Amino acid sequence: MNLGVITLSADISDKYVENLKKNQINVVSLTDENFNTYINSLDAVVIRENPAEDVSNTCSLLLKLKEYSGIFVWVFSSDSAKIMRSVYLQLGAVGIIPEDSDSEEFRLTITNSLYRKQEHPDNNEGKRTEKSVSVTPTSDKTLELIPRNFSINVKGKGEIPLTRLEYHAMETLYKYINSAVTYKELYEEVWDGEFDEKNSNYKVANLIFHLREKLEGKSTPFVYIKTVRSKGYMLVIKE
Repeated sequence: MNLGVITLSADISDKYVENLKKNQINVVSLTDENFNTYINSLDAVVIRENPAEDVSNTCSLLLKLKEYSGIFVWVFSSDSAKIMRSVYLQLGAVGIIPEDSDSEEFRLTITNSLYRKQEHPDNNEGKRTEKSVSVTPTSDKTLELIPRNFSINVKGKGEIPLTRLEYHAMETLYKYINSAVTYKELYEEVWDGEFDEKNSNYKVANLIFHLREKLEGKSTPFVYIKTVRSKGYMLVIKE
């Protein structure tokens, strides 16, 4: 499971983060610079605020995060006024964690909700859940998927974080190594929506464009993800 932490005018102690990691929760410090990179791979977000200074920013963040269906959001705050706690909940926060919570209470508040969410995926409104399928890497591990982190390990480059959509596209291509995967197959696997050739092909192509940039940079010809003209894409791994 993946948790993003946004710190405003107040910091969050390392002991809170370390306690979460004991439950195999991957914690990412979420900033303006990396927000778009990580947001689609997150299951939850904690906003750490000082209510005396950050109410406006917290409200803006809650509105922004509300666009990402299925992500749980908590506000970790010191002595928020009752009216603001109500506002935060109306804006989509699943709860307000008081500052006097120790690291264990903090951990239980988050992990209990995330485990319940994992056990009942049908309650995640529209958000695609992580697949339980185990993907076996190639014998020399040229590419290796890391489901827990929504990332991929590339030989010679190390671990590369992917968005949730990029990861599911890569997972689909990985299932059919060295075989073509159609635009329609990719779209239905990644978005779970009805396929419309014009618009859906564009969305798939745009997603593959960003995925290629992460795996291979801007150099061509592409080594891993090949275009199959008029059909789709193919992940090429030479053993």
